[in-house]
Amino acid sequence: MAGIVYVAFIPIKHYNMDNMNHLRDLLMFDIQHLYSAEVQIIEALPAMTAKASSPELKQALQQHLRVTELQRERLDRVKEMMGISSDDNTGGTGIFASLFNPGTKSKGIEGLITDGEKIMAIDMAPAVMDAAIIGCSQKIEHFEICGYGTARTYAEQLGLIDIAQLLQQTLIEEHDADDLLTALAVGKVNQQAESGVGNYSSTMSSMPSNANM
Repeated sequence: MAGIVYVAFIPIKHYNMDNMNHLRDLLMFDIQHLYSAEVQIIEALPAMTAKASSPELKQALQQHLRVTELQRERLDRVKEMMGISSDDNTGGTGIFASLFNPGTKSKGIEGLITDGEKIMAIDMAPAVMDAAIIGCSQKIEHFEICGYGTARTYAEQLGLIDIAQLLQQTLIEEHDADDLLTALAVGKVNQQAESGVGNYSSTMSSMPSNANM
């Protein structure tokens, strides 16, 4: 009986080890997608800011650009900690590496940005444009919230606590950004878009002073 148990135990242990290795590969793959997403967002935010009319929305987008640049730097640290080369966009030599070759973009975020650019190209009232920008921005935020939440959970499962904490820090910032956009939309922009009001009076004092976007 002991021999039977021994033979059964070996493949189970080997299977679990493979799963852990593949989960690390999957984390590396997701980190590369997140990095690509941040790069594309940094490139897209200036045009979105230029299209915005609301002073509060402009300020929020400008602030988020600065935060996004810090998030990209944070991912650089994560890549270094995981041994991902900073010279390319490969995910190492794992089973998912071939899916993300040098220069490959995250197609998910690319599609959301492209859709947003098409919407912003339409001639519409300023308040309606602001509502559209917020909607497009929140779709991007939700994509990032999903991505960072998943990657953080993988890192926790793998015992990569320092990496998990870095990813959690960005995840909190993305939630804060989404909350601020919701406050702008519900608090003023959507109502003005509905009523056709195009002139904004600054209400900077009404914005949350501790908003982290």
